[in-house]
Amino acid sequence: MRVRMAGLLCLLLMSREAGATEEYRTAAQPDSAPKYQTLSDGRIGGICVDLFRLMEQEQPALRILGDQAFLPLRRLEKKVLHGQLDFICGVGDSPARRNNFIYITPSIFTVRYHLAVRRDDAIEIRDWEDVRALGREGVILINHGSGAIARLQAIGGLLIDSGGISSAANYDKLLMKRGRFFYYRSPGFEADIRQHQLDNQIRLLPKVMEQTPFYILFHRQTSPERLKLFGDTLQRLANRGELAALAGRYD
Repeated sequence: MRVRMAGLLCLLLMSREAGATEEYRTAAQPDSAPKYQTLSDGRIGGICVDLFRLMEQEQPALRILGDQAFLPLRRLEKKVLHGQLDFICGVGDSPARRNNFIYITPSIFTVRYHLAVRRDDAIEIRDWEDVRALGREGVILINHGSGAIARLQAIGGLLIDSGGISSAANYDKLLMKRGRFFYYRSPGFEADIRQHQLDNQIRLLPKVMEQTPFYILFHRQTSPERLKLFGDTLQRLANRGELAALAGRYD
């Protein structure tokens, strides 16, 4: 009888401990280095994955699942929008996202957007007016679903092609002269060009066209308690400088 009671007590304690763990579900984004990138051993790493492990160390009651499976950004956004997943890691601001998601602060890192051109294109750009002046010779390629699309549209007078679903697709379009520029963000832009073995065909223009923070976005119906646990953990890492140090390792 005592053995049975002891067993029941152990099960009860285990159940309580399990109940104390808050699980948050997400997915990795393909073609998004250094946010997510495939490591030499086949695992998925990157800024977001490293951040998740830091958060779990900081707050043992928090566990993040799903970062070892890729999901295209548009599908990931839809799953978070409908509550099938909890959050997205590392995306920029846009009016649509402000309407659809809850932003967790602080931002996790700041990105710099550059234009890339074919290496045989001698053009240099000082500002958006230079691009606008090119007219039909200044088409800007940008990844489908990027938060930067709305920001470029707001500038006005720019010709934007957001049909390419990935950087690889847009590199192909750039080399086929179906666009003059490809707009993407650093950290990650130069490494992505090298990864596709295109550094002898595509060059990055040095001018920083835009700087914008990248955030973690949550499903709108997430409970205040879950948001607080996640947000407070992130804030403590930021306060100690660990968040900035993590981003700096990938810059």
